Amino acid sequence: MLNTWLISWRNTTSNKKRFFFTLLAIIVGTMMLTAMLIANETTEDVFDYYEDMYVADADYWVLSEGETYPESTIAPMENDPAVTETLHALDKQTFFELEERTLNERSVRITGVDDQKSSLLKIPVIEGELDNEGIVLSEPVAALLGKEVGDTVRFTGMGEAKVSAITEYTQLLSSPSDWEGAESSSFRVMAPLDLLREWTGEEDALSYVRFQTDGDGEALFRKWQEKFQGTGAYIEPVVADDLQSNDIGGLYTFFYIIAALAIFISGFIVFNMIYTSVIERKKEFAIMKSLGYTKGSVSKLVLIEMVLLALIGSFVGVPLGIWMGDAFMGALLQVFQFDMVYTLNWKGPVLTAFLLSLCYPVLFSLFPIYHAGKVSILLALKEAGVKQPSSTSYVGRGLAGLVLICCVFIDHPISYAAGIAGVLLLFPLLLAGIGKLTAPLFRSFFHYPGVVAVRNLYQQINRNANTAAILAVGVAIILLLSAVIETAPEGYEKEITSTYGGDMRITSEAPWTQDDVDKLLTYKEITDVEPLSEAAPITWETVGGERRQFSVLSVREEGPVLFEEKGTEDTYASLEKESTIALGERAFDEWGGEIGDSILMNTPNGEQQYEVVDVVKTSHHAGYTAFMKEENLADEFGWSQSYDMLLTVTNNADQALRNQLWQDFGEHLSKVQTAEEEIQSTTSAITGMNELILLLMVIIIALSSVGTANTLLMNTYERRFEIGTMRALGFTKKQVKTMILSEGLLIGLSGVAGGLLSGVLFIYATSKSELMEGFMTFRLPVPTMMVALAAGIVLSIGAAWISSRSANKIDVQASLKEG
Repeated sequence: MLNTWLISWRNTTSNKKRFFFTLLAIIVGTMMLTAMLIANETTEDVFDYYEDMYVADADYWVLSEGETYPESTIAPMENDPAVTETLHALDKQTFFELEERTLNERSVRITGVDDQKSSLLKIPVIEGELDNEGIVLSEPVAALLGKEVGDTVRFTGMGEAKVSAITEYTQLLSSPSDWEGAESSSFRVMAPLDLLREWTGEEDALSYVRFQTDGDGEALFRKWQEKFQGTGAYIEPVVADDLQSNDIGGLYTFFYIIAALAIFISGFIVFNMIYTSVIERKKEFAIMKSLGYTKGSVSKLVLIEMVLLALIGSFVGVPLGIWMGDAFMGALLQVFQFDMVYTLNWKGPVLTAFLLSLCYPVLFSLFPIYHAGKVSILLALKEAGVKQPSSTSYVGRGLAGLVLICCVFIDHPISYAAGIAGVLLLFPLLLAGIGKLTAPLFRSFFHYPGVVAVRNLYQQINRNANTAAILAVGVAIILLLSAVIETAPEGYEKEITSTYGGDMRITSEAPWTQDDVDKLLTYKEITDVEPLSEAAPITWETVGGERRQFSVLSVREEGPVLFEEKGTEDTYASLEKESTIALGERAFDEWGGEIGDSILMNTPNGEQQYEVVDVVKTSHHAGYTAFMKEENLADEFGWSQSYDMLLTVTNNADQALRNQLWQDFGEHLSKVQTAEEEIQSTTSAITGMNELILLLMVIIIALSSVGTANTLLMNTYERRFEIGTMRALGFTKKQVKTMILSEGLLIGLSGVAGGLLSGVLFIYATSKSELMEGFMTFRLPVPTMMVALAAGIVLSIGAAWISSRSANKIDVQASLKEG
């Protein structure tokens, strides 16, 4: 047993450079696989962490349909034996006292709670302590205000208090991280409830109450759901569901695509190496079999070689992947608007990556391993060289490739796999075509070595084509991802512009009144005012019985446009019927039912069933929301208040309008946001992904270039006698170097050209796909294409340079004797 492993190790390391580059390909592939798996799990943990922080240990909460409700409303419920802990909260809008800052920049919402240390809150403290005496600031707010623990914060018209604690980002204290963001959104801070009541004089008012129950509390919930009807308060389960604020499903797909691409490229490099090694060693295997080795013994030797490579690659690549995953997460979270923290989740992904990195090199080598055992003794000893495929086989391969590439126009995700297979099948023809087209140029620039390089391209056309093809596939997929990221902001902008409902949305802590509407209409910059009712938060159940949470918006056919109808049905007409609702696309997908089915919702008027009459496209909450006729929302649902206004403004409306709004409604105004700011907020994270895409593309091309170096080294090794003969006939070392550099340039140029062409085809097919529904337009990511072209050519030449150095070290006399 030991001898078998030693023999396999000797065979693996007999060609040290080939061994090194094959191992390097496995290490880089494993590193990227590990990094993407870690990024996937860590990102999921980050959002789960903030979801859990939002829920804490609370089971239910009692909210207000208006601004507040009296504490006496919930006193009987608190005395129920099933209630084990409560948390009282009051929200009030005011302003920081700051010099040289406008009112909108100074706007702040104070949340007063009766116990900052309650288990119904999770506040991660960085500095200070939650002492129920002072103000609690999040770290970005403290940095902007220049405050530390013990410093005093003053509020206009209220009072002052010392800072008792500085915390990490939490949803409860979610605030702008810069003054630019403060122009449209309020800061949020926490204070003791008694102190806030003392400042405001509202001794009995509450905005909401969180509470914990003994057991599941379902009976208590149903009991008080009925009792609270008509009181101005309503009860809802506390549900961890951040799909309204985070549309990151595509991010997880991105991780898996990059991981799969790394495995594919690395695996193909391994396949090329091991298959070439088996072809080279046919006579060796024939002799071994003539001496008594069985088919299984020969295949076992090659299998052990691959296992050894996979083991070394795993033990080196996985730790590097942990480092890369940490660096990638740091860069990724920078694109989000909040100062999120993360703990690297590496244990599970590392185990998965280790197992996969042991398996995929072996899986890609199964055919060569099988082929090694099937070597015929007589044929192997008789064969003088490698038999090249006939032109007929290339024609058949080309036709099959064209058919598969055309499959990308089939509107199904699996069609892209068919397209990639088509690219691989077509590449020998593409490589031959590029060789013929570039032959005159290579003759002009590189003279006779260039002519020889083009001719050598055909000697191992399949191997060279495979090497170029893996580069092409990597470039094509990265280009497609880049195009999606580059054009996605345009899709979002179009969707937001058409469904925002106005030019500006203003949000209040208190319901808007008719007097407020009349006052707004006196502004010369405002041409129309539309109240918007948004019932939130509302819990509902999926088809599988899981609780979720979203908002329900009111609509009128003659009112502002809040959604686009997808089908031929008249959504507004369907919503005229009682107990009907329309769902946004993401909400519909999460629900899991069909149009015409009923969705169960917990409304201010109790638990109710609503018929889903349509699924619509909307920018509100990224499609994770619902729509109901305005009258039905007020009468059936039990929500008649409007906390939002949609304003249509003149083209010359500027900062003065925003300042005026804060000045006139600052006591309860919490947010002023334009459609343009919503577009910027939605697309900023996507735009920030461009740099990461470019970095990943360079890594993918570098990995492909490892394959190029390996292929050229194998070509050089096989042509030792030919190169020795050329040197003996007068070829200089410089000419040999030029020849091999030209071969590398041809492979790199072919790979990049094929990748660009395939990428353009994938981009066009995707832009026409109904799956994208017009979200992506056909536009080429020119900067990414330029980087791909430059990186592909430069790295391929670099790979060829390594091989050329080996060629120049060939001993002429020894190679001639060997030949």
